[in-house]
Amino acid sequence: MSEDLTDKLPKKNGEILTAIKNLDEHIGNIDSRLASLEQKVDGLEKKFDGLDKKVDERLHDTRPIWHKVVADICEIQTGQKRLEQSQSAMREQVIELNSVVRTINRDQIVINDVIRQVHLDFHTLDERLHRFLTNRNSQNSST
Repeated sequence: MSEDLTDKLPKKNGEILTAIKNLDEHIGNIDSRLASLEQKVDGLEKKFDGLDKKVDERLHDTRPIWHKVVADICEIQTGQKRLEQSQSAMREQVIELNSVVRTINRDQIVINDVIRQVHLDFHTLDERLHRFLTNRNSQNSST
């Protein structure tokens, strides 16, 4: 079940040293690659920190603008609601005004009819008075 790992080791001392040297070089390469990777990660962290700082600065610069935009939008919405309420009230007043105008028009028709009747009566009275005067003058002239 357990294998003897020493069987895989080189048999001669020189070969062992060479294997250790190769292993040491391989580990050195890995270390240098890790160091290079660490430098790259450090560079990325610095860039990320710089970008993060710029974003915070920009947010700080634009935050008052956004607050004003939101406040302006709220003010516009409030004004729009007031306009809609005023428009609704004006519609009601126009409906009431139309009703009053119709009533006045009907009353004007009645008044015009009454004036026409009075004018006709006046004209009739004038004719009767004229006939009366004419008859009287004719009776006076015959006597």
